[in-house]
Amino acid sequence: MNESSLQYGFDGAIKLRGADSETLDIAVELSRERYTTFACAIDPQADDGDAVYWRIVFALLSVHSPIGATFKAYRTLRLWSIRFGRKPRFHQTIERILRSSNADDGAIMYAPTKAWYVADFTRAWESDSTPFTRQGDTDHEWRLRLVRNVRGLGIAKASFAVALCNPLTATVCCIDTHIYQLFTGAVPRKAIKPVVYYALEAQIRRLAKRHKLGVFVVQWILWDAKRGISESHSALSDSGRKVA
Repeated sequence: MNESSLQYGFDGAIKLRGADSETLDIAVELSRERYTTFACAIDPQADDGDAVYWRIVFALLSVHSPIGATFKAYRTLRLWSIRFGRKPRFHQTIERILRSSNADDGAIMYAPTKAWYVADFTRAWESDSTPFTRQGDTDHEWRLRLVRNVRGLGIAKASFAVALCNPLTATVCCIDTHIYQLFTGAVPRKAIKPVVYYALEAQIRRLAKRHKLGVFVVQWILWDAKRGISESHSALSDSGRKVA
């Protein structure tokens, strides 16, 4: 291992600068207990119902947006639902919430468009949630169905939604710019092609199998390590509770 490939930060965080096999193995072993605990804490322990709705909403909000702003918008939408006893159906209300969700790391991108996406999804969910829940599918089948049925979800964020519904055992994960850059050393200039997406996901799947961990847990470890921080996603810890 190149000594500069892995660095140690504050509060147990690590920083990955390379993706050689030995470095990745060490990063996963150093982080496995912490991230297994993180995953247990946000596991809704259900593949249908209210938890799935909110995980899909979170995935929609996260598209091209910093994680801090995404958490803030998500929490605000959840609190709004608790206050009014229903899910947010109107894009004007959702847009106001998204536009007010600035955080230290930035703001929700494309707020007007995402407001329409969340409003359309909410109305469709309340009419018939069947197209959006697992229905016996594999993780791969489920994510493809979400891509077909949820406006605004591509393969990466559909994978994210599925993984958030079963974080300990998911067999799919989100291959975003950070993961792409970690494994290729380059920043994608356009959407990652499916053949490349699945190839990178397969590398993470092999790493997960080697360490006897869930695919999403390993991707989460690498995603944080690429950025040099440790993020628990604690805002999602209540997603299994029915609030609206």
